[in-house]
Amino acid sequence: MEPVLNQEMLNPSEETTKDPEAQQFIQNLLDTIQTALDEKKAENVETIKVAGRTSLTDYFVIATARSSTHCKVLSDAVEEAVSKNLGQQVRQVEGMEKRKWIVLDYGDIVVHVMRQEDREFYNLERLWKGSTSAK
Repeated sequence: MEPVLNQEMLNPSEETTKDPEAQQFIQNLLDTIQTALDEKKAENVETIKVAGRTSLTDYFVIATARSSTHCKVLSDAVEEAVSKNLGQQVRQVEGMEKRKWIVLDYGDIVVHVMRQEDREFYNLERLWKGSTSAK
């Protein structure tokens, strides 16, 4: 399941601020994150476009981990793949201590790696209802 970024998904204000090179980088970043999560057996990976609804980021990638250890494995895999393949470092990491919900901030994309019970409790998909799924 690869997230696809295409011109139809961009709102008019984004079209003027995101040049084709930036759009391609975002697509490469989404692909790299998705591949890393798939390789480490993340469950229920969903990409949600939140551009225009928040100034924080353009996309949320949400993935479920089977355990706290799996949560760390998934987040480490994303960091390593993005660094190796794109030369991009994570801006900020939150939640590594408890490993229940780890957030990786890449600017245009924020990755949420959560245990099942935390994902069900916080239900980010419901909170961002109405945003475009980037599947």
